[in-house]
Amino acid sequence: MTNEEMNKNFELFMKKVEQCGVNVEKLVDKYGDALREASFTNINDHGNAYPGSMIEIVLKKLTPYAVRINELLPDFQKVDKTTLVKVCLLHHIGKAIKLIPNDNQWEVDKRLMVYKYNNELPSIRTGLMSLSMLNECGIYLTKEEIEALTINDRDLTDDQSRFFASTMASIVRMANELTYIEINGK
Repeated sequence: MTNEEMNKNFELFMKKVEQCGVNVEKLVDKYGDALREASFTNINDHGNAYPGSMIEIVLKKLTPYAVRINELLPDFQKVDKTTLVKVCLLHHIGKAIKLIPNDNQWEVDKRLMVYKYNNELPSIRTGLMSLSMLNECGIYLTKEEIEALTINDRDLTDDQSRFFASTMASIVRMANELTYIEINGK
């Protein structure tokens, strides 16, 4: 991906987040470059670990899946589209600081681990890291938004999140699963 494409995706990403009612000024000031260059994944076994892939995949794959899933639901189950889009756009931003370029060339060449986890950060999952970043920037979410933002942090054996999650959290989880299937070529 070229710098021009990354810049274009970043501008579109921030515009869409702002359209969801989020003041992005502090987020851009504090994390702008890291967000712009963030990778969606650390291992490049399917070609998705590259600078700018987090925003590209969230914008062009994950969020559209969530919107389409929501549209398929009966009216009484549908969630507010703006809120759903906001959560989809923001729930992976923790990767911008969690994943850093791997300086171990053997791991890059042999294990395809282009990025590694930043061991200078607390050992928390991506959704919680995203929530922490948002809080630092004065962006606060409702309890339902927090549930959806962190749903992927929950283990699939967690019966509470499997059977009692909100519709929005369930949509976000399904959109992530479909995105992973698509980007991994399965």
